[in-house]
Amino acid sequence: MKARYEQESGFEIDEASDIAVRLKVLAGEIYNMETTLDWTKRQMFASTATGENLDKLAAQRGITRKAAVKATGQLTFRLAQTLDYAVSIPRGTVVATDDEIPVRFVTTADGEIPQATYSVDINAEAELAGYRGNINAHAATVPVSVPAAISSVSNNSRFTGGSDEENDIALRGRILASYTAVPNGLNADYYINLALTVNGVERAGVVERNDGYGTAAVYVCGMRELVSDAVLGQVNALLSQNDCVGAMVTAQHALPRNVDLEVTVKRKAGYTAEDVRVAVGNAFADYVYSIPMGSRFYLSALGKYLLDTGCIENYEYDLSMQDLGSTPAMCFVPGDMTIGVTS
Repeated sequence: MKARYEQESGFEIDEASDIAVRLKVLAGEIYNMETTLDWTKRQMFASTATGENLDKLAAQRGITRKAAVKATGQLTFRLAQTLDYAVSIPRGTVVATDDEIPVRFVTTADGEIPQATYSVDINAEAELAGYRGNINAHAATVPVSVPAAISSVSNNSRFTGGSDEENDIALRGRILASYTAVPNGLNADYYINLALTVNGVERAGVVERNDGYGTAAVYVCGMRELVSDAVLGQVNALLSQNDCVGAMVTAQHALPRNVDLEVTVKRKAGYTAEDVRVAVGNAFADYVYSIPMGSRFYLSALGKYLLDTGCIENYEYDLSMQDLGSTPAMCFVPGDMTIGVTS
């Protein structure tokens, strides 16, 4: 812009002059306008839109972003000894995990430890929705707001069913799939798309004629675990409301297929062996959980995930590792991991 002005005017611009300042301001405004126009163009298409704009494009296809879901389970409250009176445990009692950033759980119903007994199990849910609420057994052990008579608390089984809000990548995938495989009420995509609208369902596959002509089974799972029975019930109810005449379609739990990892990696300078093992293990899990049901596990695709960690220079799989296939009823899950690290 400066060169063109000098060419047209025949004068050389002094950097401290008024016209130089004006040209710099104008150049900045033009750059901002071009950036805004470029951003606006990206928000017009499902393949590049983000956030609220992606939600609006999804709505045009009858698709909504799945909300975060709270994990549910049971908490066990115990006494040090039996008492001759009942101990009430009100709804909203809080128990947490013993972590650096604790996960809190609250009871969803009133309960009590009856006279002359030691303990009681009460239904509870994570205080906040999200995947972090899915904890292992005996992880919630810190009493936060419990009656004074209670000596210990714990969860004897896992809390499950928690999931994060659907991210842009997953939502974008569902939108694009609605264009490439239009459901017509008679094909597998129709039932897969129905199942994926249920909160907690992240992957689904259909096996046709699983129980004879006119039947089909929709196998569902979460992103990193099987769905709860409650979520499975919601899928079955939705399928029942929307099935076709003469068709019997039911939902079932996906069948997990473990994938073991045996790999030796060469770490980059500046990373410890433990850092590399953690990064490689997480990358392996991320890839395995990203594989759609009915698709294949590819060593080449896993290799990209490993290199993308940025902490390894190369990798070598054990001869036992190979590409794996699956059926629409199966979901891949990480199995045993053996990660050797060399420098």
